[in-house]
Amino acid sequence: MLSLAGRSALVTGGGTGIGKACATALAEAGAAVVICGPDLAVLDAAAEQMPGDVRSVVADVTDEAQVQAAVEAACVDGALDIAVANAGVPMPGSVLHITDEHWMGPVGVNVLGTAHTIKHAARRMVDRGGSIVAISSIASLRPASFMATYNVTKAAVDELVRTCAAELGRFGIRVNGVRPGWVATETVATTTTSENMAIVREGTPLAGLSDHDGLGRPEDVARAVVYFASDYSGWITGQLLGVCGGSSLPPPSGDFSYVARMLFPDDMARDFGEVS
Repeated sequence: MLSLAGRSALVTGGGTGIGKACATALAEAGAAVVICGPDLAVLDAAAEQMPGDVRSVVADVTDEAQVQAAVEAACVDGALDIAVANAGVPMPGSVLHITDEHWMGPVGVNVLGTAHTIKHAARRMVDRGGSIVAISSIASLRPASFMATYNVTKAAVDELVRTCAAELGRFGIRVNGVRPGWVATETVATTTTSENMAIVREGTPLAGLSDHDGLGRPEDVARAVVYFASDYSGWITGQLLGVCGGSSLPPPSGDFSYVARMLFPDDMARDFGEVS
């Protein structure tokens, strides 16, 4: 396992789902972790399930002062080593009917919340460097219908990663992002239909390897975050890694297996089975 012993870390939205998995993985790697979110009871319950001394801080990422306070709480000897800007919200709706109010939630949490986290984490990393990881989504690459506010705000997160990486590299601060695909979280379990899941499986090359009905696991995303937080990614910044089972790939332009079966019938039958 990668070691993050002696390092301090903050995870926004760390009480549930992907954020909880990221905080757990960072703690398992030896980091001193603070998780923040709006509900102290949820945070404390999550922290109790994590190894090490994980602490909870109530913070609404749309409130810059609260984010700054969470960063300060996570610092050790005045410095922060790792920040994971995970907090995010969806807001489904048709572009024909989305109102300004509908936009404000995703813009506030996904964009401003990420910007607040990067800003105040970076201010505590200027003297000795550090690693910031933002959780984006493959929705920034392959937009889903009726999710305009989410697609657009996650694309903004991608650009925050690239822009901040370019500006902050001079201080030894690396900024990278992770683009999860469909992940088996409580939110997905309670909002996704069987019909939609069939579409997800069809578009995910590694779906057959999943033990969660074609979905990834929060732990898959967390491993990527730990990698970006570690020295193993020390020469990497401004990058966005898809953790999506291949679902960010464009759909195939065609299927020419019939030609391959004509040319190499024995090999194709052995590897892919007989045509039914």
